Amino acid sequence: MRRSGDRWRAGRHLRAAAGLVLVSALTAATFIPAWAGPRHAGTVLAVDPQARTLVVDEFGANAERRALLVQVPATALLVLSQRNVTVRDFKDAFRDSSITLADIRPGDFVVVELSGDSEKARLVMVTLRRTAGS
Repeated sequence: MRRSGDRWRAGRHLRAAAGLVLVSALTAATFIPAWAGPRHAGTVLAVDPQARTLVVDEFGANAERRALLVQVPATALLVLSQRNVTVRDFKDAFRDSSITLADIRPGDFVVVELSGDSEKARLVMVTLRRTAGS
């Protein structure tokens, strides 16, 4: 015959195991990064707003230079990121503003984040503008 104390201990161990599984699952979900495709960075060589393409001069693996042709779908996020000179807080160090593909110029330095398709951009961020005369 089982005593009620044995049942209580078995139930306590079962609840502890279930709690441990729940905490582990929540912890794992917290630390899994949102999926993002590969990133490329370089100087813009050419922009074709009609064909929605961008050619970026980048240094790839083993410091090999290559021209990367990127399709920029209409759904891609295009952003100009500029330093905020009147910053009072670190999280406000940069201002991001939406731009169009026609606003990107040869000579601009960009960061391109690709989508699941290896040649289609999900994000194009201009981080450094080519200055006039350079």
